[in-house]
Amino acid sequence: MSAIKLVNSVPAANSPSVEFRLSQGTNQVARIGVHAGGQASVPTTTNYQVKAFTTMGDFSLTSNTLSFNNTSATLLAQVLTEDGFYDFQLVQSPGTQPSALVCENTWRNPVQFTISQPGSPVQIVTVVDEHNNTTVSTAQQWQCYAIADGITTATVTITDPNATITVTPDNNDESYTLTVS
Repeated sequence: MSAIKLVNSVPAANSPSVEFRLSQGTNQVARIGVHAGGQASVPTTTNYQVKAFTTMGDFSLTSNTLSFNNTSATLLAQVLTEDGFYDFQLVQSPGTQPSALVCENTWRNPVQFTISQPGSPVQIVTVVDEHNNTTVSTAQQWQCYAIADGITTATVTITDPNATITVTPDNNDESYTLTVS
């Protein structure tokens, strides 16, 4: 399995731990504290599980769970009536946008979509208003920055799902740098 490795090379005397923040598109996928001399891995996968939730008066409705490994899909939340009963379903169809999941709500109330990646800390929750849609990026591009001793590094962009990002002190030991390998 692919994973982005986050490495803290800052001496404990400078900062006992460093906080890494990793985003994919506009979605923060990890906020991890790494102790001096330590490292952490964030799995990168294109496997997804999606579930939807909505309300109908005093009732809560939860959809079926969809599992797939496409980076482009349309996910349609719909309420159907069958024999006088309501059935809240999540239906997957081919994507209309590259590297994006389009979450579409056909119901009269807001729908909460929960998108997760099994084996990963990634969980994206988005709410789509009635009769509307939103897009969640699945592009294989991440942004990362770190915070050490209250100082925030510059942001780096990564396209390699197996990259190693290392934070080190600058020559003057008053600021910090991220390097990607």
